[in-house]
Amino acid sequence: MGTDDQLSRTATWAGRVMAAVAALFMITATPISASALEKSQIVQMSKLGIGAESIKGAIDKAGDDFKLTEKDLQDLRDQGVSDEVIAYLKETGHVAGAKKAEGEDQKEGAEQEQAAQEDDDDGAAPAPEPAPGEEDKTFSEEEVRKKIQRAKERQEAERRRQQKLQAAARRLPDADSARRNGRNMEAARIYLKFLSIGPEKESENWYKAKFGLARALFKEGILSGAATPTREVVMAGAQRPHFEEAFRMLEELTARIGYQPPALKDLTTVLVRDLPKNFQNDFNYYLGKYFYDYNNNEQAIEYLDKVNEGSDDYPRAQYLKGVANLAGSVDNKPEALRAFERAIRAGEQQGIADNEIFQLSYMALARVFYEVGLYDVALYYYQKIPRDSSRHAEALFEQAWSYFVKNDYKRALGTFHTLHSPYYEKWYFPDLYILESTVYLNLCRYDYSKQALAKFQKEYLDKRPRLQDFLNETTEPKAYWSKLSSAYDDGGIARSGTVPKMFVNAVLNDLEFFNIYKQIQNLKNEKQALQANIGALGDFGQEVLDRVNNQLDTKIREGGILVQQKLSQIDQELQDWETKATQISFDIDSEERGSIERELQNRETKEARDEGTTLMVVADDWQRWPFEGEYWFDEVSNYRSQQSSKCIDQ
Repeated sequence: MGTDDQLSRTATWAGRVMAAVAALFMITATPISASALEKSQIVQMSKLGIGAESIKGAIDKAGDDFKLTEKDLQDLRDQGVSDEVIAYLKETGHVAGAKKAEGEDQKEGAEQEQAAQEDDDDGAAPAPEPAPGEEDKTFSEEEVRKKIQRAKERQEAERRRQQKLQAAARRLPDADSARRNGRNMEAARIYLKFLSIGPEKESENWYKAKFGLARALFKEGILSGAATPTREVVMAGAQRPHFEEAFRMLEELTARIGYQPPALKDLTTVLVRDLPKNFQNDFNYYLGKYFYDYNNNEQAIEYLDKVNEGSDDYPRAQYLKGVANLAGSVDNKPEALRAFERAIRAGEQQGIADNEIFQLSYMALARVFYEVGLYDVALYYYQKIPRDSSRHAEALFEQAWSYFVKNDYKRALGTFHTLHSPYYEKWYFPDLYILESTVYLNLCRYDYSKQALAKFQKEYLDKRPRLQDFLNETTEPKAYWSKLSSAYDDGGIARSGTVPKMFVNAVLNDLEFFNIYKQIQNLKNEKQALQANIGALGDFGQEVLDRVNNQLDTKIREGGILVQQKLSQIDQELQDWETKATQISFDIDSEERGSIERELQNRETKEARDEGTTLMVVADDWQRWPFEGEYWFDEVSNYRSQQSSKCIDQ
């Protein structure tokens, strides 16, 4: 068969392709005959970069009938065939007149097949593996050439990449030095260049670069940029050198920008039992709060239980555990009460009686006992909240309800009076007037009951149309956020003047609003830091900037929806209280008529006690203070009313 005929043949992928034969034609299902190899084919295989071992395999497959002369050997040398191949032709008896090397027997059967299929050892590109579905596909010689060429190009590209990677790795100490000296953007640029080349994940240099990048960006205030590399360093394991520092950064990122992606659940696979106990406590508390924030209360309790008594996190862990036990999915009130009590005792032992968790635990205990109808116990815990606490107004408000439901009208009226004082004017308590009116109605003091309803009308209902106008102006969350966040900056006054201050304050006093506001401010600060350093960070900086813009947009929309929901809830509550006020007004008229009728029927009945004075009394020693608009901050939570009942028995 001629050379041209041989080069035009096609074949089928079957098993692994020999590099030498693949250069000319693919292996067919039928073995190649002894005369299938030509001198020109050896030349072409050499020019294609096929390794010597693969060419030797092709020579073995040709059999003993493949013979060359000394002149043929010289032609092969002249056209670039290696001396190793020429020597092999002589050793295997394929050159007329030449003898095989002493002791060399021709390889047989499986040995020949194995030798033919071995990869070359001289660095030439391996034969391309068949792509899925190509096993039974036929290829022309040109297609085969292209595949081999692409394989060689990939190999060369990988060689160049490794060279670049080694060069970039040599600069990592420079980046570390720059970072330690405060040149964070210079350091970040070097780390990013190294990582962009694609080092092996979790290799030593990958780890160093990831941590260095996270730390540099974190110090520069580019928190969203630092978030992902920080998480990757933490997830690389507790045995790595920067684990604890990276975890502390992760705690900060969660607190400052709300970084809590679902992927953090994988922290449960990180083993920290060999680390110091204090760190284990912090780690377990972080995981407990993470699951609590995701409403996975059972798993939250599991990790909060691992926080040891005596640790700094123990009071907070016990408080969260108590709240988690109150959730519907758990509903274990006895354990919740025990957890709150443990939080309080731990706080007392640590000397932090005025801290937030301490006060929250008292509030939680009071609310649980109020819910089960133990109002005196609830009042005991409400009164544990210090006067100068930001939660004192809320505690007083709930005390007022406790006094009201247990029919302690003197204390209830005294608490209403306290909450109407200037010290609490920024708080939104519309139902106080309704409660006050109800108490006066129960005491048959109809004029006072009407006055309380009139104040409710003036202070709240008359301002409701302005609130409704604001809600009807737009449905765009960003517009709601813009108005209320500007009001927060201006001390509770909406710039447009549309929303009455009392309704604005009702939103601004909400903890969820404050948390979103804080995260938005941190994202804005990060955006400024990114814009100032965008040139140093290149494509990565633009990618992070886009991410920050998306996060800002998401958070602002989230905040706007919260504002809209809160204001809509206020509007609905006012409608409900207006209905209640109307019912009380009807009851006042009815009771007033009944009282007149009873008085006419029993003229001999002594008039009830004197109407009393417009005084409030303080504490149990009954020291009198004029009730003429004066409020004494030291005594505001101890006022009691002297108003007695004027109801006439039937």
